[in-house]
Amino acid sequence: MNTIKLPGGVLLSEIALGESGLSGGRPEESIYPVLDRYVDLGGFTFDTARLYGRCDAALGRWIKSRGFSDKAAVITKGSHPNLETMFVSRLSKAEIEGDLETSLRELQLECSALHILHRDDVRIPVEEIMPVLDSLVKAGKTRAIGVSNWTAARIIKANTFATENGLTPLVCTQAHYSLAQTTAHAMTDITHVPMNDVELNWYRSEPFPLIAFGSQARGWFVKRSKDEEPTELPRLYYDAFPENWRRLERLRNLSAQIGRSLSAITTAYVRDSLPIAIPLCSYSSLEQLEESMDALNFKLTKEQIRYLETGEDD
Repeated sequence: MNTIKLPGGVLLSEIALGESGLSGGRPEESIYPVLDRYVDLGGFTFDTARLYGRCDAALGRWIKSRGFSDKAAVITKGSHPNLETMFVSRLSKAEIEGDLETSLRELQLECSALHILHRDDVRIPVEEIMPVLDSLVKAGKTRAIGVSNWTAARIIKANTFATENGLTPLVCTQAHYSLAQTTAHAMTDITHVPMNDVELNWYRSEPFPLIAFGSQARGWFVKRSKDEEPTELPRLYYDAFPENWRRLERLRNLSAQIGRSLSAITTAYVRDSLPIAIPLCSYSSLEQLEESMDALNFKLTKEQIRYLETGEDD
């Protein structure tokens, strides 16, 4: 597996592994084969968050059991609003610092590779947020900082302020990005910032690293291709948009043409359609992981990407 170097030198895998069930619902040891196989394939980047329940502690136990502490690049995320009060942000100095401290304690780590703010609140000036993030790096709690669900405009404003004041800049972002299209309203959470044309054009013109969650559209393409009903969230996110059904048909055609699975192609699409993009994937089984990780064995061409997006094939 190739590696991606973020500005400042932090190395991440070209495909990152999400919580994959560690947050609960299954015995955590049942997830270990998925984590082990990901490492066998060269992966070393793991995404976790305070929002994900027991995920921090469960991932920490696996890392310790495998003696992987010095090799794992752990992405921590904090400062997500309480789910009962989504519009009451948690971006104070105490909340930002406290979430990272709690994550590191549960992970049994001294420092994360990258710490990300899970949500934004545009009512809070970047002039208040960036010095706090800078202090996390200078205190040795994280090697780099980033954000999730921030617009390009906010990222630009934050990094302009950081540069002008000698502070650590944001080096990457997380956003909802996949071959499937959606909106914040369809996701029933307007604190999300899913990819749209404005955001996409910025990422395509600026080599700013993106870690894409929802990179496989929560299995929507795979389920619909089998005439199976997706679970509730993928239905809400993707069903209502006719373009997604057209992209499903083009995805089927390309799969037949190149002999790769829909899962592998959707993973490769995220990685190959932007200058610097890391698909963030979660798997409930080894079979799912193996199918998706076939993306490591091929690259999509510009023509194939254009076909998936527009139907144009020349």
